[in-house]
Amino acid sequence: MSFDQHEISRYSGTPVSLYLIQGAENSDGAEQIGPFGFNNGEEIINRKIGTDELGQDIILPFHPWPIKNSTLSHDGTLDKSDVTVTMSLGSEIDQLFLAYPPSQVVNLTIFEGHVGDPVTEENFPALWLGRILGSTYKKNEMELSCQPVSTSLKRPGLRRNYQIGCPHVLYGPQCKANRAAATVTRAVASVSRNRIMVDAWLGAQFGLYVGGLLEWINSDTGVRELRTIAGVLNDSGTSVIVIRGVARGLAVGTPLSVIRGCNRQMSGCHQHGNILNYGGQPFIPLENPLSSKNQFY
Repeated sequence: MSFDQHEISRYSGTPVSLYLIQGAENSDGAEQIGPFGFNNGEEIINRKIGTDELGQDIILPFHPWPIKNSTLSHDGTLDKSDVTVTMSLGSEIDQLFLAYPPSQVVNLTIFEGHVGDPVTEENFPALWLGRILGSTYKKNEMELSCQPVSTSLKRPGLRRNYQIGCPHVLYGPQCKANRAAATVTRAVASVSRNRIMVDAWLGAQFGLYVGGLLEWINSDTGVRELRTIAGVLNDSGTSVIVIRGVARGLAVGTPLSVIRGCNRQMSGCHQHGNILNYGGQPFIPLENPLSSKNQFY
C-alpha cells in the first residue's frame, strides 16, 4: 500500500518516524556534523537523503532508537510550530550539545511513513524541517529544542538605529573589514579548561583581540569550532587566551586562528583601517535646541 492509502485507512497503518540530524554545509573545508539517522521503529530503515557531486543517491541507515517528538502543529500559523525531540542517552550525538552547543547550525528533518512500505521519497515524505537550538538533559534522556525553518521567514529583519556605536556585523558585508588581515596564526601550547596558552606572543596590542574570535578544527571530529575571546593575558612574553565556552577538541600543537575584535567605536574602525564603512552616527548632539540634556547618551 502507498502512504496515502495507509493514511486514510482505519487499521492498516503502522506509522514510523525518521529523524535526520546533520550540520549545515561548510564552505571552509571543515567536516560536516553527521548525518545521523534514527527511527522510532524496530528495524533499520534505509532512505535517500540527497545526491552527491556525481549525481549518485546518498542512502542513510536510520537506526532504531528510543526517540519521539512533541505534537506537530499544522494550523497555518507559526505560534506552535516549535518541536521538542526527546531521545534516550547513549547515541553518537550526546557530545554535540554537552556543555556548549556546536559552532555549526544543526538541522533536523522529520520524515514519516509506514512499516512495510517501500522506502521512497513519496512513501516517506518530510513532515517537518528546522534546526536544533539547544538541549536539556533529564535523567537518562536528552530533550532537543527545535525551531522550524519557516520561523526565519516571519522574523523581521534587523533595523539600524540612530546610535553612536556601529551596528554592523564585524567582517560582514556592511562592515567590509579585512578579516584575513586581522587574523594571526598560532598553535596550542597548553589547555586548561577555557584558558589556552599559545606558542607565540600576540604582540603589544594583545588587547585588540578581546571580543574577537578563536577558530580551530576539532582534532577529534574534524568539525570547525568557533569561540568568542573573552580576555587575553600576557605574562613574560606568553599569551593566554580566555574563551567563552568549552575548549573542545584542542590538543597541543593544534593550529589556531586568532581574529581581532572591535569596540564598535570610531577608534576600533580606525584600527582596522575601515573608517569609511563605520555604521554609527558619532556626531549625535548631546543637547537639544531647548538646552535640556539628552538622557540617552
